[in-house]
Amino acid sequence: MLRFSLLLVICNLLIACSSERVLELALKDEQVEQNILQSSSPESERSIPVASFRTFVRARRFRSSLAKEWGDDVQLPTEHSFVKYTQNYLSRAIVDFDAGTITIETLDHRNPLVSLRKAAITTLLTPDNPRAVDLYSTKEVDLEGTPFLLGLVIDQREQPIETKSQASLYAKYLVNKHRQTRKVAVADGKKTLHSITLKMVNRHLDVQASRYADYVKRYADEYGVSSSLIYAVMKTESNFNMFAVSSAPAYGLMQLVPSSGGRDAYRYAKGKDVIPSQDYLFQPDNNIELGTAYLSLLNTEAYLGKIKNPATREYCVISAYNGGIGTVLKLFAKDKQKALRIINSSTPEQIHELLRTKHPFKETRQYIVKVTSAKKEFMRL
Repeated sequence: MLRFSLLLVICNLLIACSSERVLELALKDEQVEQNILQSSSPESERSIPVASFRTFVRARRFRSSLAKEWGDDVQLPTEHSFVKYTQNYLSRAIVDFDAGTITIETLDHRNPLVSLRKAAITTLLTPDNPRAVDLYSTKEVDLEGTPFLLGLVIDQREQPIETKSQASLYAKYLVNKHRQTRKVAVADGKKTLHSITLKMVNRHLDVQASRYADYVKRYADEYGVSSSLIYAVMKTESNFNMFAVSSAPAYGLMQLVPSSGGRDAYRYAKGKDVIPSQDYLFQPDNNIELGTAYLSLLNTEAYLGKIKNPATREYCVISAYNGGIGTVLKLFAKDKQKALRIINSSTPEQIHELLRTKHPFKETRQYIVKVTSAKKEFMRL
């Protein structure tokens, strides 16, 4: 009944705040139900605040503006891809951390080569400063600071790109040697798209992981969470994309929802009841601290700390991080204490298998497999 009531509130807000096909696209049963649970505190289901809907509506309006230029070829930022539009919606960069590719495109028909070079320079020098990057506007990026792609891309001379002169020379080379074109269908016909695609360095995810090693070690020690688990959650959640965004909405490397996991983790870590902002969660230092704090919180006696076997408890924590503590416990019994007794009478292998095959959310069933597999990869770090 509570889930139904929350879902009804969501429907009403979506209808009131947006148009087009928002409701149709949003109400994919399993995804919405999971978002509801992810937007609740570990122990109680709390309604999603208006701020989350404002973010959702802003993204939808942005998409609508993009569609006027890009038709059905619109792409938005996700957990594993950074997407930034510039030049009044005409140019964009798509950094795909799964594929290890960077694609830069423009629809400018007046000066396509100039626009493509400019977009390439902006992409190569976009800083690792969230305040300089607005994903849901075409606002130009302030290129001061350390590029967030530094170390992930090398130029034609196999040198990392850190300065404007390096970026300018490499952008010119890419446009002259690797430019491609294709047609994009829009409402009033077809447009010519000019693009360049470059690959990240080999083992780019290892490069990204090493970038955050100091933060991981610091907070692993502070909160008593294994470094390999922190890395595994980061890889699964964002593939080390500091600008990761999901529909929850969750932000940053460890994908925290500000009003729920972010708020609970902030209270646990800082002792203050604060809902962290999007910019705060895009900062790697902040995100890794709160993500680690949330893993630690789930390990406390108030939540899953009464699970005696460390391996069993870790499996439950991993599932709860993604799909909520309530769904984990309800797999075993409606009553929390009874659920804990059943868990404590089972082997780690039995619990892992149940979470992998019987959890009500497909994403969470896959999540425990991905995280436990990734954790093995990072045991060496």
